[in-house]
Amino acid sequence: MKEPNRTVDGGRSGLWTYALFIGIGALLYVVVAFLIAGLPGRMGEADDVAAFGVGDDWEAYAGELPFRDGVPEDRAVAWRPLAELQAEHGKREAPEPYWLRIVLPGETGGSRDPYLWVKRQSHYQLYVDGVKLGEVDNDGADRFMHPSFGWRSYEMQPKDGPRTLLVHVDPVRPSLYVGSYAVGDGKTLLAEMIRYDAVGLLYVLLFGLLGFASTALYLRSPRDPYYLSFAIITYCAAAGYLFRSYSFQLLPHAPVLVYLADLPGIAATGAFQLFMHQFAGGRRHSLFRVLAAYFFVGAFALTVIALMTDFRTYYRLYTVFLLPGLTVSGVAVVLFAVRRYWKLADRETGWMLTGILSAVLCVVVHIGGSFYVKSLRVFPLHSTTEAYIVENAAGYGVLLFVLALGMAMLTRISRIRAEHRTFTESLERMVEDRTAELAESNRLLEISIRERSEAMAEMYVLEERNRIAGDIHDGVGHSLTTSLVQMDAARLLLKKGREEEGLRKLELSVELVRKSLQDVRESVHMMKSIGAEFDLEESLSELAKATEEAAGIEVTGEVSALPALGTLQKKVVFRTMQEGLTNGLRHGGAGKFRYELAYADGRVTFTLWNDGKPHGDRPFGFGLSSMRERVRQIGGTLEVSSPGGDDYLLSIRFPAG
Repeated sequence: MKEPNRTVDGGRSGLWTYALFIGIGALLYVVVAFLIAGLPGRMGEADDVAAFGVGDDWEAYAGELPFRDGVPEDRAVAWRPLAELQAEHGKREAPEPYWLRIVLPGETGGSRDPYLWVKRQSHYQLYVDGVKLGEVDNDGADRFMHPSFGWRSYEMQPKDGPRTLLVHVDPVRPSLYVGSYAVGDGKTLLAEMIRYDAVGLLYVLLFGLLGFASTALYLRSPRDPYYLSFAIITYCAAAGYLFRSYSFQLLPHAPVLVYLADLPGIAATGAFQLFMHQFAGGRRHSLFRVLAAYFFVGAFALTVIALMTDFRTYYRLYTVFLLPGLTVSGVAVVLFAVRRYWKLADRETGWMLTGILSAVLCVVVHIGGSFYVKSLRVFPLHSTTEAYIVENAAGYGVLLFVLALGMAMLTRISRIRAEHRTFTESLERMVEDRTAELAESNRLLEISIRERSEAMAEMYVLEERNRIAGDIHDGVGHSLTTSLVQMDAARLLLKKGREEEGLRKLELSVELVRKSLQDVRESVHMMKSIGAEFDLEESLSELAKATEEAAGIEVTGEVSALPALGTLQKKVVFRTMQEGLTNGLRHGGAGKFRYELAYADGRVTFTLWNDGKPHGDRPFGFGLSSMRERVRQIGGTLEVSSPGGDDYLLSIRFPAG
């Protein structure tokens, strides 16, 4: 599916925003360098620290010095300037031990707590005025000391005047290399380390807070991979800055973490590829997912290798692994970002390109500047402003990259929220429209149902009236005709003197007339009851009383609160009770009846119990079958049972309300 164009104000028309971000970042970095390292071209303010590096008066001797009573005899050999010997020694094919010598000045500033600080030197032994001061065995007890980031300090005895420093180095390759050395007061060295690390430790705090916030968003959100990948990036950046800081190595067990200080960068690169995989649209750009797996697996494998092998093997594999991965991932990220920005010119891609450009510029300053700034190779804590800028540029580029990446993520969150708000508003309008349509359809359906029910009720009323009229015509007409025949017969019998037979005929006629009169009363009552509107409870009560008086039985009942019932529903209930009373009297011989009419759970239930014969398995007669069809017309059911075993229960249920 084609991705929508999200070109907004802040795309190509907002390039000044990204340029301002880079400009302010560069300005702040220079200001921080001024505050920490002083003015350009001048060394720091720690005057009681003397630093020595490649450019100082080092002398060198290739080979082993003779020892007497454990003291190296430096005067027994011919020393040569380091630079002169380096040119010759670099042409050798195999490494061999060598010695370095330099004269240390007396304690500057009258320090009575002198320390010798050593960095970027491996496999060495230190001697001051013939006394062994200390050593580092990178293949033995000190195998976890990082050759670049690790440092050691050695306490020396106070002494007025100069002293001679001898350094025995067992190199791993055929070259002469001198690290960074400094002599100064212990407290001053500690203060210099803390001052130098101050900004870096602030970076650690900033990255940690960003990681914590991103983790919280990840846990609160539906596990959005954006938050997870950004959290990993920031945590790794914080770990990288922390492990590379000088003051961190004062903590116990720090050398192992410093030794692994290169690995958080690999994990962060993998997290960035995971971020790019989601940013690029998931499955459509599986290359980023493959690169993420490459860096994550590589970080784990290199950690195991670093802990199990020597630094040379580890670093060789680290370089072989890192260079191809960084090349492929860098090209893939830049090509994707440029193509996307050219196509969409959206703010998210703009910020990502800004972060990439910032990181590249800082790396260029870091690598290119190291060839021109000499103080980098002396005492890094006691350097010039330009040296501080060059040495820390790469780390600052990481900070700018993470901040730009955070801006890209915030821009994305804002966009998603705006889209979600628009979608929600559109959905609410659709729901309102649909609800209105359903309400109108429901209103029309209720009208249709009501009209249909009323029509059925009218038809039912007409059918009942016609049936009752037929009953009057057939039943009462037949009774009256029979009565007339009996009265004529009685008159003839009386004329013939057969008085007893004539009186019997007259009594029979009287009974027939009385029965016809009762039938007419019942029919008139029924025609009155099936009018358009009537009170169901009152009609049931009147029917019960009339049946009690006519049949000499007992009828009790109870009616609960009911919802508004339609005419047809009322008629069905009334006819059910009428049919149940008739059947109980004619076929069951019942003497007691009890009815109940109640409403619960959206359904009306009418039951009529009598103490007559149980129904058993007999099929429904014409009356019950007709009543069952009427109950079905209103959506209900009719049942006949014998709950007590020797009684009869008629019940109907239908929806209402």
